[in-house]
Amino acid sequence: MNSIEYKGYEIEAVPDQLAESGEWTININIFLHRGSKTTKKNFSAGNTFRTKDEAIQHSFQFGKQIIDGQSDNCSVDDL
Repeated sequence: MNSIEYKGYEIEAVPDQLAESGEWTININIFLHRGSKTTKKNFSAGNTFRTKDEAIQHSFQFGKQIIDGQSDNCSVDDL
């Protein structure tokens, strides 16, 4: 499974493969589940990785940084 729980959020890694190079980019969905209501926000980054597994691991790190407020351009404040 390509999702983890972190600080009350769910991070889903859905990396994209580039057709030209075959490398993978970071693409994530961050979910916030509140009872029967779920909200989702998508984030992506231009970094590329040789393998899908490597992109997934970096996707989770990227999601954690966003949730922890360590990203200048991305936030989960409006979830």
